[in-house]
Amino acid sequence: MAKWDVSRFLNTVSYFGAIPVFSDIQRWLTGVSEDRSTTDGGRTLEIILVFGSMGEIGALVVQQLLKSGYRVRAAVSDLSLTPFSVPANVEYVQRSLENCDESHTERVMEGVRSMIVCPDPQSSLSAAALANLITAASTYLHTTTKLQLFDFARPDVNLQATWGAVDDVVMGGVSESAIRLGTGYAVFSGNVSIDNSGGFASVRTRNFDPSLNLSNYRGIELRVKGDGQRYKFFIRTEARWDGVGYAYSFDTNAGEWMTISIPFGDLVPIFRAKTVSDAAPIDLTQICSFQLMLSKFEYDQALNPRFSPGLFSLQIESISADGGQITPQLVIIDSISLPADLVAKLQTANLAYSIVRAENLDPQMAAMIAVKSIAQPETVGQILGH
Repeated sequence: MAKWDVSRFLNTVSYFGAIPVFSDIQRWLTGVSEDRSTTDGGRTLEIILVFGSMGEIGALVVQQLLKSGYRVRAAVSDLSLTPFSVPANVEYVQRSLENCDESHTERVMEGVRSMIVCPDPQSSLSAAALANLITAASTYLHTTTKLQLFDFARPDVNLQATWGAVDDVVMGGVSESAIRLGTGYAVFSGNVSIDNSGGFASVRTRNFDPSLNLSNYRGIELRVKGDGQRYKFFIRTEARWDGVGYAYSFDTNAGEWMTISIPFGDLVPIFRAKTVSDAAPIDLTQICSFQLMLSKFEYDQALNPRFSPGLFSLQIESISADGGQITPQLVIIDSISLPADLVAKLQTANLAYSIVRAENLDPQMAAMIAVKSIAQPETVGQILGH
């Protein structure tokens, strides 16, 4: 019988906050409840392009977008004027409405779902600028989206702060795994042992806080290169450590990059390797964590037909939400009312839009209305805040 490593067990449950005493202390110190569910669902992580972010209302719009879980790409005319300290999920790019070549526009608009324009409160939006804006929005805003959740090709991915190993050491086993960054990918690898009635290794994210809202998407897409074994991908919608996970098994071809499509409708509710026949449908508005696993078992004591104990390796290039059908939108916060001819131009542009009249609104309220409008299709074509 192999020797169980109690220190690895303690490190695992401590990393994920699974020790009740540690978890209670952490919640007491931070004021964060273990139940992270919210009535509005989780964050979306979609990219919103903001013009005029350096102004008062623009800065409030950026803050509100981040609070609502969006990623922000802030377009400024001069990058030297950007803040010294840039918040996470904010990217500054150099781009003006009045003067920008098409190739630059395409790069700036890559992956953008919607745009919010906050013009200078001392001046109105020019006809030329609005024409450029309408052209860019009509051409490049994405109606069908692939939301990249983890891009392991980027060197700034902080694996240690997000992903941790959950191996069979939590039940007395001796399997051992880890995840690390390679060149253009992450590597989930280790050694799976069936000693001590064990036989699984996995890596799991800490709970997303706030949770993710993927209700506008059809499934998950993995870009992986494996070793010929069958792996599992789990989604959890509860913040608790040991709850139901929604699982999908996928086979790999040794040494071959593969795109694995996981429809949400094909996920199987699992609790400790057993299917849960009466489990509720997966709540895509409250996704708390992801997990990748190699196990000797499939479900309900059936064996994994492609499992082999010993060393294993799975390279992961990206994890994305796929198949989104989201109405993109152009939102203009108008401090000085747009002329009627420019509004008419918007109305005939075959473009989803909203105009927020800000002259009679508190700046914070104008920012909140603008951000809320991009999540509410019923506001398309409306003039708000007047």
